[in-house]
Amino acid sequence: MNTMTMPRSVEAPGAGASGPDVPRSTETHAPQRWSVGRWASRIGRFLAYSFIALLLGTVGFSLVISLLAAGAGTAIIWIGLAILVLGVVAARGFTMAERAIQSGLLGTELPTPAAKPAPAGAGRMRRLLTPLTDPQSWLDALWILVNFLLALVTFPLALAWTLGAIATVGGPISTLILEQVLPDSTGNGLAELLGFTGRNALTVDIGLQMLCGLFFLLTVGPLVRGLTAAHQAVARGLLSSRYEEQQQLLRTQESRAAGRTAESTALRRLERDLHDGPQQRLVRASMDLARVEALSVNDPERAQAVLRETREQLGLTLDDLRRLSRGIAPPVLVDRGLAAALTELAAISPIPTSIECPQLDLPDHVDIGIYYVVSEALTNAAKHSEADSVHVEITRIGDDARVRIEDDGRGGAEMRTGGGLAGLAGRVASLEGRLTVHSPEGAGTRIEAVIPCGS
Repeated sequence: MNTMTMPRSVEAPGAGASGPDVPRSTETHAPQRWSVGRWASRIGRFLAYSFIALLLGTVGFSLVISLLAAGAGTAIIWIGLAILVLGVVAARGFTMAERAIQSGLLGTELPTPAAKPAPAGAGRMRRLLTPLTDPQSWLDALWILVNFLLALVTFPLALAWTLGAIATVGGPISTLILEQVLPDSTGNGLAELLGFTGRNALTVDIGLQMLCGLFFLLTVGPLVRGLTAAHQAVARGLLSSRYEEQQQLLRTQESRAAGRTAESTALRRLERDLHDGPQQRLVRASMDLARVEALSVNDPERAQAVLRETREQLGLTLDDLRRLSRGIAPPVLVDRGLAAALTELAAISPIPTSIECPQLDLPDHVDIGIYYVVSEALTNAAKHSEADSVHVEITRIGDDARVRIEDDGRGGAEMRTGGGLAGLAGRVASLEGRLTVHSPEGAGTRIEAVIPCGS
């Protein structure tokens, strides 16, 4: 018996069994406890990074800006174009060094955008000048300038704050040592300027040094985090922002290609199925009706028998048309929603099917995609799985919708080229989603699709 359950609450993402590709949005990591070692290591790594950044920035600024200025000034005589190319190539080399340094010292991953390729059939001169038409080349040059100016500020600031924090202990110790070494006449400190004398002056000097040092000690951590974030933000914005745009464009292109392939495959299959099934039966029904018309006068009993056969053929044709339309969104999906449409699918499935579909506010194209996945999965299960039951579960995980179809059949399903599962994966890919199949021999099949709601 096909059943449907409407849960009041959706299972938390990541609870229970989950495929390897499904994001666990509720998975949390326990925050690391504060320790002096990690605190000092973070400050030391940033000091090392900012010092190296200042050195490389000085060299890069001097070299790259000089080359670009010289190239721009002589571009009218063509040699300047070669100098400009040399300048942007040099800038690219410094950005590669920055990526390596940030990755090693700050733990920042800065993916490299793909370089703009030369047009097909371009000549030697066109290929030589291609870097000048690449937007990333000029972003690299801009980063040289911005990062150099930023390092001029951040390294002295971080160094001064670190030394100030060290003065919490070092200041009083040095004051006590100098008090013993220097003559009294040269031991003037801030306390004497404030009117304190003798031992009181020494106590006040030590107290003021400890207070100032304590201020630097308490603020050096947040300061270093802020300066680190500034360097990371500049690097991400200028060096890696185009990488994200390129990846998004690539995903869109792949999604469109998958959509066109899936649509073309579905149309060819529909055309073949219509030709091999309903069309042939309708042709036969038309011929049988012509026979009935000829037999109705001379052999009424034979005409009645032919009519019964024609009615059976039309019934089979109707069943075929219903089967072929299962992959097309029915009116019930638009009128009553996804849960009602899936319930209807479960009702006509030859395998007892349970549906767990809470009321989710999903975009129309996601609803249609989920309906198609469930429809195809139930069809495949009926044909191949030899299962006794199927369970369908729809959940929402953050910005993604997940549909999971599990049966208790014989398993062994594979995603073969040209097969039904491959076509299903293409349909899901056209929505920028992903499909996974887990089907060990003798242990049933689990088909899982994750579709982004913003695709």
